[in-house]
Amino acid sequence: MRWIETETIFRELLSRAEDLMSSSHEQRQNMLQRLVFDDAQLSTAEFATLVQSLIRESADQCAYYLVLAPDPVHYFYHHFNKYPLLRIDRGDSVESYLAALHEDPGGSPADAVGTNWSKSVIFPFSGMWFSQLNRSSSVNGGHLWIPSRWTTHLLENYAFLTAEPTP
Repeated sequence: MRWIETETIFRELLSRAEDLMSSSHEQRQNMLQRLVFDDAQLSTAEFATLVQSLIRESADQCAYYLVLAPDPVHYFYHHFNKYPLLRIDRGDSVESYLAALHEDPGGSPADAVGTNWSKSVIFPFSGMWFSQLNRSSSVNGGHLWIPSRWTTHLLENYAFLTAEPTP
């Protein structure tokens, strides 16, 4: 896993993440299945394994983890001179994933991107899938949007995921 420190790349990926999550993509989201999970799963080996599985399944070379709150520019960049944005490469180990999430960004271990967040997103640039995480005291603060054809496999292999009930 690697920090993304270039402003132009950060801005492009921030825009892509916002686009994936926006209401203008409601039609695309209707084509995807939403699974839910406890947002605390972000910092587990099981979740790291899931992210690697999703990267492989979508045939992407990497995905990105981006903290959206606290503010990535006015808070994080202001204090640490880097963006709260990590590239997760296909094949990264569970250990490197967990270490990167808990890495001191520069003189403040409590501000590690896997610790100090209230809203974050994980996505490949292709947008074939994405995960929105909203820190919550309930067990459904994590949302994973995937192609419907992946649902059965993921539910069978990742016990922490549950299918969103249909209305």
